[in-house]
Amino acid sequence: MIARAATRATAAALPANATRQALIRRQNVSLMRSLRDFARGFEPHPFQRLPVASNPAPADYGRLVKRVSQQLVVYPLVAFGLLGWPYVAYKLVDGHV
Repeated sequence: MIARAATRATAAALPANATRQALIRRQNVSLMRSLRDFARGFEPHPFQRLPVASNPAPADYGRLVKRVSQQLVVYPLVAFGLLGWPYVAYKLVDGHV
């Protein structure tokens, strides 16, 4: 509301020409228009859509297997390090702290 009043005050200070009219016309923004523009931001860009004239690329199963195998090696070790260190510390000091 304050921004709208400031925009009107700025528009009133400008000379009466096309720039002032464009500024006044541009300030009429509704909530529905803002929500619609926000939702359109999630739509894929026309150049990002899959082309109809060409075939899709085949799946690269080798790369998928490599990525999953690397994750299967890393994640259990990290999980054990984060969640298991208190138990290891307890067993190392044998309750003598």
